[in-house]
This record gives sequence, structure tokens and C-alpha cells, in this order.
Amino acid sequence: METLMVLTYATFCWIVFKVFKIPVNKWSLTTAVLGGVIMLSVILMGMAYYHPGSKSARNYFLTTPIISNVRAKVTEVIVKPNQPVKKGDLLLKLDDTPFKAALEDLEAQLEFAKKRLEDYKELRRVAGGSKFDIHDYEQQVASLTARVEKARFDLDSCTITAPSNGFVTQVRARPGVMAVPFPIMPLLTFVNTDSIAFIAGFSQEPLTNIHKGNLAEVIFPSIPGRSFQGHVEQVLPTMAEGEIAPDRRMFSFNTQLPQGQIPVIIKIDDNMSAYNLPLGVDAVVATYDMSHGFWSHTAIIRKILLRMQAWQYFLRFH
Repeated sequence: METLMVLTYATFCWIVFKVFKIPVNKWSLTTAVLGGVIMLSVILMGMAYYHPGSKSARNYFLTTPIISNVRAKVTEVIVKPNQPVKKGDLLLKLDDTPFKAALEDLEAQLEFAKKRLEDYKELRRVAGGSKFDIHDYEQQVASLTARVEKARFDLDSCTITAPSNGFVTQVRARPGVMAVPFPIMPLLTFVNTDSIAFIAGFSQEPLTNIHKGNLAEVIFPSIPGRSFQGHVEQVLPTMAEGEIAPDRRMFSFNTQLPQGQIPVIIKIDDNMSAYNLPLGVDAVVATYDMSHGFWSHTAIIRKILLRMQAWQYFLRFH
């Protein structure tokens, strides 16, 4: 684009020199060259300031590691990798034999304790039984009720369901594998499709010209020659470089932190479902602030630059 602008300016200067018969000398050439450099520099700087672009754009998503709440063997894997599932759909089953037995045993103990409690209450009513015995059985009933709830929870945990709408992208579990309640040993990796966000990182200088609702365009290296329309959905109010985490050391300004980029959520308005892009692909984004009169016209330069880069993605030889 810069070459095209230089050639256009050179052609314009040649026509001016010919039409107005301006003598070609060191002063006229110097004036033409310096004027062109200053003019093009101002235009390009205005474009970069009012219509910023970002090469740090990516589709981000959240994953949920599926971890068993109980220790048991996997008996059946229901879910198919990379197939959409809805919240509550069955993913896999664990061997529930010991948990069924434990629940039945506790339910029998609870039923017996309840009967004994009723008997002692009746005995105290008709013959003045011990009040202490009644309190003792009330405590047993409460304790067994809690243990039954825990046993029922363990039994229900033998059927693992989807935590939300999404899909499983990595299935590590197989029938016979021992599932354990250990955070670093997940059985499945679940992708939450309701958490997908397209985020671009912009430098801090043009921040005041990036507003919610601004027009945006996106190009993908995996889709050469195409640009997609969108808009700025939100400028995130925090940056990772400013975070202060709990630490034994006090905060120090001597720590050299990078400048950091402003995370901006971009909403792509065009339908992208036909392209089957995997989550996590990178992209290039440009936003346009059309509220600054003259400088709104320089948006055409950014648009041309973006489309030229999109066509350059065809030049791949490996």
C-alpha cells in the first residue's frame, strides 16, 4: 500500500511539473520529496491512530477437565470425540457396584434407627423411658441421614454428564481404566461452546479510539482472500500486566514489565459456520472509528492494507 501511495504521489508530481512547467532543480525536487514524505507520514500515522489494527487476535475458549468424584473403574464410554452434546447428556459410566451396596447398607441402618427412635418415643410416652436414649437415637438418625446423602452422591457420581453445552475433544478414558478424584488426571477434556470469545490485543496508543460498537474487520490466514465484517463488543477493563498476586514480597517498580496489549472482544457478524475453523485459530483485526471527520476517510487505507494482506496468505509453499 505504501508503494502504491508513493507511485500515485510521484505521478501527481510529474503531472504538476509538466502542466505548470515547473523547472526541475534541487529546490523543486527537494520540496516535492519532502512534501510527499510529510504528507504520506501524516496520513499513515492518522490511519494507525484512528483505525488501529492488531495481529494478535485469536479465538479463545474455556475447557472443563472432567474428573471423577469417586474412585471406580470405567465401564462404558458413551460420548464420541468432537460430537456436540447438551448439558446433562451422559458422557461415561463407572462401576457402581460398591456404591450401591454401601447405599443399601446405610439405608437399612437408617430405617432401623428411625424405628428404634419411634419405639423409644412411645416407651417414654407410656412408661417414662429415658430421655437420653431418645436424644442418642435422634443423633444416630441425623448422622445416618447425612451418610445416606453422601452415599447417594457417590452413586450418582458413577454416571458423569456434560456440565454445559459443548463437546469433548480428548477422550482419555477407556473401559477398565481406574478413575480417581485427582485434579491433574482428568478423564475427558470438555470444551464449553458457550464460552467462545474472539479477542484481539491492541497497542495502548490508539486506545481512546476503540469504542464499543465500532466497525471491525477480520481476516484469517486459513481463509486467504476473504475479509469478514464485525464490531467491537467490549474493551476489557483489565490487563494481565497490572495484576498484583498475593506474594511474600512487596510490590516493586523495579520489575520490568512489558507494555502489554489492550484485550478487545470482537463480535464477527458474518456467518463463519461454513468454514469449519477450529477453535484457537489466529487472525488479523482492524477497527474503524468513523467519528473524526477528515480522519474517517483514511479508513479506506486500512481496508486496502487488510485486503492486500488477506491475498498474501495465498503465497504459501509448504
